[in-house]
Amino acid sequence: MSTPQRDARGRLLPGNTANPNNIRRPQSLGKATRKMVGEDGMALAELWWSIANDPMRRDSDRLEASRLLADRGWGKPANFAPQEGDPLGLADVDQAAEEFARNIVRLAPAEGAGEVAGAGGEAKSA
Repeated sequence: MSTPQRDARGRLLPGNTANPNNIRRPQSLGKATRKMVGEDGMALAELWWSIANDPMRRDSDRLEASRLLADRGWGKPANFAPQEGDPLGLADVDQAAEEFARNIVRLAPAEGAGEVAGAGGEAKSA
């Protein structure tokens, strides 16, 4: 394994990398597939479409091709798992609402006592 080429100050020369293994690292499967098929994937879509429309193919092959087209064209549907208990915490909300109502009743002036807010927000004596 050779070391990267550096200048007199120790900086890498243009075109060299600090990790020489990066040059030899194989491409990812995704990159290799896009290189073979093309960036837009039109060849695969046309293949799947021809399989989905071929009445001589097995139904399972035609269904799989149509599923692939639907997944790539409109996205896979979300997978929702059932939730146990109270995932939204509604019991906490009910408890907070009851506490809020108790505080309002406790802080509100008793009927006929003290000042009562009139129209426009100004206080009037009762």
